[in-house]
Amino acid sequence: MNIWTKLAEFAFFETDRLILRPFSYWDAADFYQIASNPSNLEFIFPSQSSIEESQYVIANYFMKNPLGIWAICEPSTQKMIGSIKFEKLDEIKKEAEIGYFLQENYWGQGLMTEAVKELVFLAFREFGLKSLVIITHQENRASQHVAQKAGFSLHRQFKGSDRYTRKMRDYLEFRYERGDFHE
Repeated sequence: MNIWTKLAEFAFFETDRLILRPFSYWDAADFYQIASNPSNLEFIFPSQSSIEESQYVIANYFMKNPLGIWAICEPSTQKMIGSIKFEKLDEIKKEAEIGYFLQENYWGQGLMTEAVKELVFLAFREFGLKSLVIITHQENRASQHVAQKAGFSLHRQFKGSDRYTRKMRDYLEFRYERGDFHE
Protein backbone atom coordinates (compact mmCIF):
# COMPACT_ATOMS: atom_id res chain seq x y z
CA MET A 1 0.00 0.00 0.00
CA ASN A 2 1.49 3.38 -0.96
CA ILE A 3 1.06 6.74 0.73
CA TRP A 4 -1.76 7.80 -1.63
CA THR A 5 -3.78 4.71 -0.72
CA LYS A 6 -3.24 5.44 2.99
CA LEU A 7 -4.23 9.09 2.51
CA ALA A 8 -7.41 7.91 0.80
CA GLU A 9 -8.10 5.56 3.72
CA PHE A 10 -7.84 8.53 6.10
CA ALA A 11 -9.78 11.03 3.97
CA PHE A 12 -12.14 11.31 6.97
CA PHE A 13 -10.94 11.23 10.58
CA GLU A 14 -11.83 12.76 13.92
CA THR A 15 -10.02 14.17 16.91
CA ASP A 16 -11.58 14.73 20.32
CA ARG A 17 -13.14 18.02 19.21
CA LEU A 18 -12.92 18.11 15.41
CA ILE A 19 -13.96 16.34 12.24
CA LEU A 20 -11.50 16.37 9.36
CA ARG A 21 -12.85 15.56 5.92
CA PRO A 22 -12.35 16.39 2.24
CA PHE A 23 -13.51 19.80 1.07
CA SER A 24 -16.87 20.16 -0.64
CA TYR A 25 -18.04 22.80 -3.07
CA TRP A 26 -20.66 23.63 -0.44
CA ASP A 27 -17.88 24.78 1.91
CA ALA A 28 -17.49 27.93 -0.19
CA ALA A 29 -19.73 30.07 2.06
CA ASP A 30 -17.85 29.00 5.21
CA PHE A 31 -14.55 29.46 3.39
CA TYR A 32 -15.58 32.93 2.23
CA GLN A 33 -16.42 33.83 5.83
CA ILE A 34 -12.82 32.94 6.72
CA ALA A 35 -11.11 34.24 3.57
CA SER A 36 -12.86 37.61 3.46
CA ASN A 37 -11.39 38.53 6.85
CA PRO A 38 -7.73 39.56 6.23
CA SER A 39 -6.64 38.68 9.78
CA ASN A 40 -7.70 35.03 9.30
CA LEU A 41 -5.27 34.47 6.43
CA GLU A 42 -2.70 37.20 6.94
CA PHE A 43 0.19 34.78 6.50
CA ILE A 44 -1.35 32.50 3.88
CA PHE A 45 -2.97 34.24 0.93
CA PRO A 46 -4.77 37.49 0.11
CA SER A 47 -8.28 38.00 1.39
CA GLN A 48 -11.10 37.27 -1.01
CA SER A 49 -13.62 39.80 -2.21
CA SER A 50 -16.47 37.56 -3.37
CA ILE A 51 -18.17 34.21 -2.87
CA GLU A 52 -17.29 33.41 -6.50
CA GLU A 53 -13.61 33.85 -5.73
CA SER A 54 -14.00 31.48 -2.78
CA GLN A 55 -15.77 28.92 -5.00
CA TYR A 56 -12.85 29.11 -7.44
CA VAL A 57 -10.27 28.63 -4.66
CA ILE A 58 -12.22 25.72 -3.11
CA ALA A 59 -12.47 23.94 -6.48
CA ASN A 60 -8.93 24.61 -7.70
CA TYR A 61 -6.84 24.48 -4.54
CA PHE A 62 -8.73 22.20 -2.18
CA MET A 63 -10.84 19.83 -4.31
CA LYS A 64 -8.85 19.34 -7.52
CA ASN A 65 -6.26 17.08 -5.85
CA PRO A 66 -7.97 16.19 -2.57
CA LEU A 67 -5.65 13.62 -0.98
CA GLY A 68 -3.73 15.12 1.92
CA ILE A 69 -6.06 18.13 2.25
CA TRP A 70 -8.70 18.28 4.95
CA ALA A 71 -11.44 20.70 5.89
CA ILE A 72 -11.52 21.16 9.65
CA CYS A 73 -15.11 21.08 10.89
CA GLU A 74 -16.90 21.73 14.12
CA PRO A 75 -18.75 18.48 15.00
CA SER A 76 -21.98 20.01 16.31
CA THR A 77 -22.65 22.17 13.24
CA GLN A 78 -20.51 20.46 10.57
CA LYS A 79 -19.32 23.99 9.72
CA MET A 80 -15.92 24.23 8.01
CA ILE A 81 -13.75 26.37 10.31
CA GLY A 82 -10.30 25.82 8.82
CA SER A 83 -7.99 23.59 6.86
CA ILE A 84 -4.90 21.48 7.31
CA LYS A 85 -2.90 19.92 4.51
CA PHE A 86 0.30 18.37 3.36
CA GLU A 87 2.21 20.70 1.10
CA LYS A 88 5.23 19.56 -0.88
CA LEU A 89 4.59 15.91 -0.05
CA ASP A 90 7.62 13.94 -1.28
CA GLU A 91 6.76 10.26 -1.61
CA ILE A 92 10.40 9.26 -2.23
CA LYS A 93 12.01 11.18 0.64
CA LYS A 94 8.94 10.48 2.81
CA GLU A 95 8.62 14.05 4.01
CA ALA A 96 6.03 16.80 3.86
CA GLU A 97 5.31 20.33 4.93
CA ILE A 98 2.13 20.94 6.93
CA GLY A 99 0.09 24.06 6.22
CA TYR A 100 -3.01 25.19 8.09
CA PHE A 101 -5.40 27.99 8.91
CA LEU A 102 -8.30 28.45 11.30
CA GLN A 103 -11.16 30.94 11.50
CA GLU A 104 -10.33 33.70 13.97
CA ASN A 105 -13.34 32.91 16.22
CA TYR A 106 -11.71 29.54 17.04
CA TRP A 107 -8.19 30.80 17.85
CA GLY A 108 -6.75 30.21 21.31
CA GLN A 109 -8.72 27.03 22.03
CA GLY A 110 -6.01 24.51 21.12
CA LEU A 111 -7.99 23.23 18.13
CA MET A 112 -5.21 23.64 15.57
CA THR A 113 -2.68 22.06 17.91
CA GLU A 114 -5.09 19.12 18.28
CA ALA A 115 -5.41 18.78 14.48
CA VAL A 116 -1.64 19.05 13.93
CA LYS A 117 -0.90 16.45 16.62
CA GLU A 118 -3.35 14.01 15.02
CA LEU A 119 -1.84 14.59 11.58
CA VAL A 120 1.65 14.03 13.01
CA PHE A 121 0.47 10.74 14.51
CA LEU A 122 -1.02 9.63 11.18
CA ALA A 123 2.00 10.83 9.21
CA PHE A 124 4.43 8.74 11.25
CA ARG A 125 2.25 5.73 12.16
CA GLU A 126 0.02 5.30 9.11
CA PHE A 127 1.53 7.17 6.16
CA GLY A 128 5.16 6.13 6.72
CA LEU A 129 6.60 9.63 6.60
CA LYS A 130 10.02 10.25 8.16
CA SER A 131 10.05 14.03 8.47
CA LEU A 132 7.54 16.87 8.78
CA VAL A 133 8.09 20.61 8.43
CA ILE A 134 6.06 23.67 9.39
CA ILE A 135 7.24 27.01 7.99
CA THR A 136 5.96 30.21 9.57
CA HIS A 137 6.49 33.88 8.97
CA GLN A 138 8.77 35.17 11.71
CA GLU A 139 6.00 37.40 13.09
CA ASN A 140 3.38 34.62 13.15
CA ARG A 141 3.77 33.75 16.82
CA ALA A 142 0.48 31.84 17.01
CA SER A 143 1.54 29.35 14.32
CA GLN A 144 4.93 28.96 15.99
CA HIS A 145 3.20 28.08 19.27
CA VAL A 146 1.06 25.49 17.46
CA ALA A 147 4.19 23.91 15.95
CA GLN A 148 5.99 23.77 19.30
CA LYS A 149 2.96 22.47 21.24
CA ALA A 150 2.59 19.75 18.61
CA GLY A 151 6.18 18.59 19.17
CA PHE A 152 8.06 20.43 16.40
CA SER A 153 11.46 22.00 17.12
CA LEU A 154 12.89 25.14 15.61
CA HIS A 155 15.31 24.06 12.89
CA ARG A 156 16.36 27.28 11.19
CA GLN A 157 15.58 30.87 10.32
CA PHE A 158 15.82 31.99 6.70
CA LYS A 159 14.84 34.69 4.23
CA GLY A 160 12.55 33.93 1.34
CA SER A 161 10.20 35.48 -1.16
CA ASP A 162 6.54 35.64 -0.11
CA ARG A 163 4.53 33.64 -2.65
CA TYR A 164 1.90 36.38 -3.06
CA THR A 165 3.61 39.72 -2.47
CA ARG A 166 7.03 38.58 -3.74
CA LYS A 167 8.59 40.63 -0.93
CA MET A 168 11.54 39.19 0.98
CA ARG A 169 10.37 37.95 4.36
CA ASP A 170 11.89 36.26 7.40
CA TYR A 171 10.70 32.70 8.04
CA LEU A 172 11.15 30.07 10.73
CA GLU A 173 11.28 26.38 9.89
CA PHE A 174 10.14 23.86 12.48
CA ARG A 175 10.86 20.15 12.05
CA TYR A 176 9.64 16.90 13.51
CA GLU A 177 11.50 13.68 12.73
CA ARG A 178 9.90 10.28 13.14
CA GLY A 179 12.69 9.27 15.53
CA ASP A 180 11.62 12.08 17.90
CA PHE A 181 7.97 10.95 17.89
CA HIS A 182 6.57 9.35 21.02
CA GLU A 183 2.91 8.34 21.21
